[in-house]
Amino acid sequence: MTWMGRLLSSAGIGAARVDTLLGKEQYQPGETIDAKVMLYAGRVDQRIDGIHFSVHSRIGSKEQAEIAHCTLAEGLLLKAHSVLELPVKLALPEFTPISTGAIESWLHTGLDIPKAIDPTDKDKIHIVPTEAQRAVLDSLEALGLTPSGVEIEPLPMQSRLGLPFLQRWHYRPGPDCSLTTLAALSLSWRPMVTGLELLLDHQSTSGQDINQTLMVTEGQGGKLKAQLRNLLSISEIGG
Repeated sequence: MTWMGRLLSSAGIGAARVDTLLGKEQYQPGETIDAKVMLYAGRVDQRIDGIHFSVHSRIGSKEQAEIAHCTLAEGLLLKAHSVLELPVKLALPEFTPISTGAIESWLHTGLDIPKAIDPTDKDKIHIVPTEAQRAVLDSLEALGLTPSGVEIEPLPMQSRLGLPFLQRWHYRPGPDCSLTTLAALSLSWRPMVTGLELLLDHQSTSGQDINQTLMVTEGQGGKLKAQLRNLLSISEIGG
């Protein structure tokens, strides 16, 4: 590389750029992202110390968390005017939050280039519920409960749940809800090997706070509405 080439590289002029190509835009928690990272060289050779691929989720109005990460390559020399294609597979954790409202997730691809402006690429991905998660949300709606908000609750590292955070869904009885003594419901879930553990925190119209759990497995959707109704109804009468 000539002296002028080194100067151009250090200044970030004619530098490499990166682009990530996704096979699709929607993913479920636990699914593997299958993508291609394209590196487009600039007008000079550049050494790339590392190529990093990560998934981030927004967990508050100003907070975000890295929930998955991998290093694609290290110590590469990207020749001037060349194009390099790198396949990447990265599994999403089972606790990846569902995209709704202000809660979003995205991919971040970055290059570590010495003494240069490191190029990055950010691609939003839409996280949709799994079959079991969808069955839970649909059952609550079928019971006449109306969503009143969704938030991410960070958990301490020593939490017994073994999760970095919980996605908490808030509900209130709608006009057609038959659970007449239910004032409010807060629901979250913990992914388990056998399915989902539902964590139900609800309050009765008399002000009583009740905490319950329920295991949900794949294919249980047809029975789930009745199970939730029975569970909430038993708690209403103090059973």
